This record gives sequence, structure tokens and C-alpha cells, in this order.
Amino acid sequence: MVASTALTAGPVQAGPSTPPSPGKARAVTAELALDVKLLNNAVDVPVNIALNKVETPEQREGSVLTATVAGVDQTGPVTLVKADIGKSVTRADAKGTAASVKLVNADVHAPGLPATALLGLEAMSAEATCPVDGQPTADVVAPAKLTVLGKPVTVGLYGPTNVDVPLIGSVSVEFSKKTTTTTTAAASALEVQVEVNPLNLNVAKVSGRITVASVSCEKPSAPTATPPTTGTPGTPGTAPTSAPAARPVADTAASRTAAPQAAVEKPEQPDKLAATGGSSATGPLAAGAAALLAGGAAALWATRRRRAAHARRN
Repeated sequence: MVASTALTAGPVQAGPSTPPSPGKARAVTAELALDVKLLNNAVDVPVNIALNKVETPEQREGSVLTATVAGVDQTGPVTLVKADIGKSVTRADAKGTAASVKLVNADVHAPGLPATALLGLEAMSAEATCPVDGQPTADVVAPAKLTVLGKPVTVGLYGPTNVDVPLIGSVSVEFSKKTTTTTTAAASALEVQVEVNPLNLNVAKVSGRITVASVSCEKPSAPTATPPTTGTPGTPGTAPTSAPAARPVADTAASRTAAPQAAVEKPEQPDKLAATGGSSATGPLAAGAAALLAGGAAALWATRRRRAAHARRN
């Protein structure tokens, strides 16, 4: 009877795949993060405003043009940002994600400086694009005209431009900060560091950062499958805590109707044996040697009996 051994295990099932990410896009026309110190009781008034902040997939477009802060000027709210056109747009679809900002005839004011715009620009735009198939890009179009505290300024391309105004303070302007990776892109048209001391309108000092035309995007990601797991019938997808046990299956004529099993293959026999091994004549030679040994043993036993009998008679 020849027996063969087969290994049986539960079905292999692929785990659930991670759904694809739709990607992200963000666009902000202007962000102000300022700290305003008041004269009367040295109170700090934080000013944190994001004008036209839109993000996908929740939002697609924004066009709010003004922002005001109460509690700084004794005469009423202060208008910090105003523009003829200030638009933020984001997109996320099968082609990828994108974000853009466009500004036309925009003024950015600081508390304590109601008559003079901290920043004035005619036209400026920024755009970030993250296509599904392709390298993310970030682009900024320089403003046609830029003024800082009423003074015309030419912004350098390789570092911040510092503007000092007597009796008011200093402003540092950096143009077109861009970063890109294999999956993301970001750009800001203008980043402005502010340090002014207007000493009027109940304001002692204004410091902080203003970012104009900020955009970013992240490309969509493809779905990813989790590693396959094994399980038993009734519990698919459950990884076993130990290796599947080997179950012997008898391969006899009486069990020919049993379900086929993955039998362990027999190793192939070499065509020729080693010099110290046997050949096809090994069987007969071994049988002859065994017969000779048996005959010799019988003859030796008979000789010893004859000698013993002869010794007893003498």
C-alpha cells in the first residue's frame, strides 16, 4: 500500500482595499496673523483672519472681499482687506487637484494706519496644480504694481525686501515662495513681516505676518490592497494563529473516489547511482552472498558436533 500526504488549508482571501484619496486643494486670498497692543491697558488683541479660504472637497469657491476687526479703533471697526476682485478657487476631480487665487486692486491695512495701506497691489495671482499623471507645479504672477506704506517697491526674487518708514515702522516683503514634491505643491505670492508703531488710534504696536495669495494641493492617491489572509469556511478573511496542520490522505484503490488532494511530489530518482551504490545486479548478488553465508554457518555447526561426539567416545 502506498500512502501520500497532502496539506490542506483554508481559502486565501485578499483583505479589503484602502479606498482612494480624492486629493486636497486649498486657496486663501489673504491671511493675517497679527498681534495688536493697545495703549490704554497694554492689552494684546490677536488678529487672525483668513480671507476667502476655500478647501476641497468641502468648498469650491470664495469671493468675500472685506474683513473687519472690532475693538482696535475707538471710532469703530477697522477694514483690514478690500479688493475689487479677490477670488479663491479649488478643484478636485478625476484629472487631479488644483488651487488658484486672483487679486485685482487690493489694499491690506494694519490697525492704527487707516489712511495708508500697508500693502497695495494692482493685480497678482498664484496657482498650484497636482495632476494624477504628472509632476505637481506651483506658479506665481508678480503684481503689476506694489506699494508698501505708500512707497512703490520692487520686490526681489531671491530674498526679502525691507522697507523702513520713519515714525511708523518697518515691513519685510518676500515674493513667490514655492515648494513642490512628487505629490504636493504650494506657493504664496507675498509673505509680509510687519513691525509698525503708529502711536495713534489707541494702538501702540502691530507685529506679525501677512500672507497674500496662498495656494496648495495634494494629488489623489490610488487604492491600495491589504495583504491577503487565510481563513476557514465560515470565517473568511481571518488570519490563522498557527500554520495549517498536515492531514494524511490514504491513496489506495478503495479511495479513488475521494476528492483530489495536493500530494507531496516524490523526489526524482537520479539516472545513475554513485560508484559506492548499487546497480540492477545488486539484488541477485546479495541473495547469493546470503546463501553462501548460511551454508558456511551450517557446515561449521556440523563440524563442531562431529568433533564433540568423537571426543566423548574417546
